[in-house]
Order: sequence, then C-alpha cells, then structure tokens
Amino acid sequence: MWESLFYMNLYEWEGKELLKKHGIATPKGVVVRRGDDFVSKYTELGAKEVVVKAQVLSGKRGKNNGIKFCSSVDEVKRACEQLFSTNIRGQYVAAVLIEEKLVIAGEHYFSIVYDTTTKQPMLIYSEAGGGDIEEVDEKNIGKYLLDIRQETPSSVLPLIGEGESGNVAPSPIRGGVGGGVSAFVQSLWTCFLTEDTRQIEINPLVKTADGRWVAADAKIALDEDAFYRHEEWKNLEPRTMMGRLPTERELAVKKIDEGEGYYRGTAGKYIEMDGDIAILFSGGGASIANMDALIKAGLKPANYTEYSGNPPREKVAALAKIVLSKPGLKGLWIAGGVANFTNIAETFQGIVDAFDEIKPMYPIVVRRAGPFEEEGMRLMKECAERNGLTIQFFGKEKSMSDTAGVLAKLVK
Repeated sequence: MWESLFYMNLYEWEGKELLKKHGIATPKGVVVRRGDDFVSKYTELGAKEVVVKAQVLSGKRGKNNGIKFCSSVDEVKRACEQLFSTNIRGQYVAAVLIEEKLVIAGEHYFSIVYDTTTKQPMLIYSEAGGGDIEEVDEKNIGKYLLDIRQETPSSVLPLIGEGESGNVAPSPIRGGVGGGVSAFVQSLWTCFLTEDTRQIEINPLVKTADGRWVAADAKIALDEDAFYRHEEWKNLEPRTMMGRLPTERELAVKKIDEGEGYYRGTAGKYIEMDGDIAILFSGGGASIANMDALIKAGLKPANYTEYSGNPPREKVAALAKIVLSKPGLKGLWIAGGVANFTNIAETFQGIVDAFDEIKPMYPIVVRRAGPFEEEGMRLMKECAERNGLTIQFFGKEKSMSDTAGVLAKLVK
C-alpha cells in the first residue's frame, strides 16, 4: 500500500480523457455528479442501453455493486441515486460515469507499468481481459520491456507481427489483436511518456461486434513529482489515495512545494491517518519499511509523510508545523537512513523552529545520520533543553525499526 501513496491515481473518466487525447477510442459517455439532473444527462448521451459506473480510485467495482446496466430513464436515475448514497470498498464515490453499452466480441488486457526488477517500463498483454485478469495463467501473458529513451517502442513491434521479425518467438499479441496494433501500442506509449504516468492499464480493451477497438476502462496513475511540467494538473479535482476527499492539513502540505522554490527538495507529501503517532520521515524506501515497523511495534500512525532531496529549513518547518497540528497526538517519530547529501542541520533547524513554536509535550524519538549530523543533533538537544521536551536521540548505530520499539515503550 505505502509505495503507491504518492502517485496520483486518476478516476476512470479522467484517464479516458487522456487516452482520447492520444487517439485511443473510448465509449461515448457523460459524467454526472451529486445534484445533477441524471435524466437530462442520460438523454443527452443518446443511447438507450447504458452502463452506469461509480467513479472511485480502487478496482473491483463490478464485484462490489459499483457497476450497473440500465435501459430506461427510471433505471438510470435509480442507479445513480444508489451509487451516490453508498461507498465502494469504503471509498468515496466522486462521480458517476454513464456510458453507451458496447456489443462485445472479445476482451483483451493491455498495460504499461514500471517493472521494479529491471527498472524499466513494461508492456503487458493478455488475450483474456476483464474482471478476472489475476487468474489468467502466466504463460498466456506477454511481457515486453520498453526503453524510456525511445519515442517509438521499436523493440515491441517485431513481437506484435509488424516490422523486422527476425527470429522471434510467436507473440500472444499477434495471435490476439492481430494486424494494425502497432498504432495502438504507439499511442499507448506516447501517452505513457508525455503525460508522465506511472501506470496505464486498459482492462478490458474491447473488440466490438462491428470491429472497433475501444478502451472500456482506464486505470492511470500520474507521477506527482512531475507536476511542474503539467499546469493542467491544477484543474484536477482534489483526491487522496485513501479513497476520500483530502483534509485541510493534506491540502495545506501540498502547497509547500508549489511556487518558485518547487525544485528545492520535496516536503509536500502528507497523508492523514487515524492514529496518534506523528511521523516525520526522510527518504523513500526506508519510509515505507518504517511504516510497517511502527505498526508492528503496536503503534498507530497519525500520518504518512516524508521530506527528501535536501529541502530548505523553511519547507521542513512548514511541514513539521502541519504534522504536529493534528489533535490527540501521543508521540512523534523522526526517522531516516544515512543521508548522502541532505544537510541534517538545515532540515533539523526547520523541525526545531516548529518545536519552539508548538512545544510538544509527548515523547519524541529521533534517528538520523548524514552530513552535519552532529550540528543537527546539537540543535535538537538545545531545543529540548530550553523547551523541556522529552526526546531520545539515535544515529546509525541503531536501526530505524528498533527505534520504533523505543518510542512504543515511551508512549505506553
């Protein structure tokens, strides 16, 4: 779960807008929201047989009553009312998409995702698409590595039956989709690159009875760190990866990395949770592991946040003040690995600024190491003395997960 917190997942209708932008066909549809006239929207669509789909950020809608088939005004109105009055797998229904019902001759699966082993994008294809894609035998799934430096996925074209084939084994794409698919793969790849996505999944890619290829669904995740290249992202509706509307603190933290100093490190990542242990992490992979360590220690996180890339004092101070503003906190864990270039004293000075203002009276555990760590620890200890704070300090001699246990004993 933690590794996906800071990708911006798009709602289905938003993802389909991106696909259409790059020439990939989608069903004709309209988006309705709470308070809209569902009947007029349905009439505007001009299709009698429709699919009414809840717009949430998780999958498995079909198995959780989030997709309904309708063929009349009354059925559409009732379906919209039902979807807006509930949640899907605990997630807020942001909107409802009403689409023409397709006459399906076949369903396929296409996606481009990052392969964590090779650190490369990978095209994935299966002739068997639809709701049970997880159950498809691995041997019936084609996987093709792509080169991020190439605007054309030339390494894939021979595998799909177009271009120089050479001595290439038979491809499931060639047997499934057939000729002309290179244009589709090119559009998908162009969308993946130019829109700064982390994932594009079309499941199913439908072959209609009249011979059209249509993306019947779209699951797209954007890389939030590329926001400075996409002014249009500011028009996207607020959302969190927790499947609910963002809190005031989440919206406030997001503004930290905006403006002229956006490139000076990152401190604008924050997800609010139900626990009572505040967190200030630094670094990515270690932060993910630390969340598990905190929970195993019997504590409940009040938030997930991290700062990285050597952010300046003022950014870290702004983040710390917002993290510590949550009511009912019982502890604070400041943890990170051994930094390579982040100035520990500079970032700790930002946290000290927040401490001097807020003066938290609950236990605090600090584990950090890296450039200027001695100066940083001195600043933190002086702050503790003048404010009467309860802080225990650790460097690289003690593992981060062990310090979660230290905090648990202090809190309990």
